[in-house]
Amino acid sequence: MTAPAPLRGPAAAIAYLLASARTNGMRVNRTKLTKLLYLADLRAVDRGLPPGSGVDWRWRHYGPHSLRLKEVERDLREAGHVQVEETVDPFTGYCEYAIHLMDAPQTVIDTEFTQIVDGVLAEFGDLSASQLRDLTYQTAPMQEAVKRGKREVRLDLSGGAPYPDLGPGMARLRDWASRNPLPEDEPGGVDDLVEEMEDLTEHRAAATRWLLEE
Repeated sequence: MTAPAPLRGPAAAIAYLLASARTNGMRVNRTKLTKLLYLADLRAVDRGLPPGSGVDWRWRHYGPHSLRLKEVERDLREAGHVQVEETVDPFTGYCEYAIHLMDAPQTVIDTEFTQIVDGVLAEFGDLSASQLRDLTYQTAPMQEAVKRGKREVRLDLSGGAPYPDLGPGMARLRDWASRNPLPEDEPGGVDDLVEEMEDLTEHRAAATRWLLEE
């Protein structure tokens, strides 16, 4: 039986964070996982490194978030690496999803980023989910997004203005192209180019003969 492939990318980052939290006796739910991973990416960029999570961060309902994390959580759960425990507060109705690492999967992850994750956990791992949420709102990327008042923008972790979202513009361009197909006699089309080359064949041959005679 072949050994399972090691985790990479976002899956490796999540698994490592959960493993480190487990070692330090920290309980991690979805919100804490998201915010701690964001803070680790932020610290990596601040040190001149690429963000280690491998996800894009956007300003959503509760601060920085990435829909990719939910997909990775599902994949890890289906592979048996994590278990999600759902509990509902009988007084507030608030639903918490605690994430437990069930094994010790092999990961391929940058050593410097693991050190950053460990440092973030040591500094912020004991904060509650709501405290972490409030903390992330104080970071430069979130401050820039809030200042512009636009949710769903992609955050620039270096602290600059949010990146422009090219998705809607590209969708409009594709829609226009589908409704405006290139006509067959469009100048510069392939048929016109072939015809022009054929017209110049004799002239090219004459020029070649003249050069050879020289």
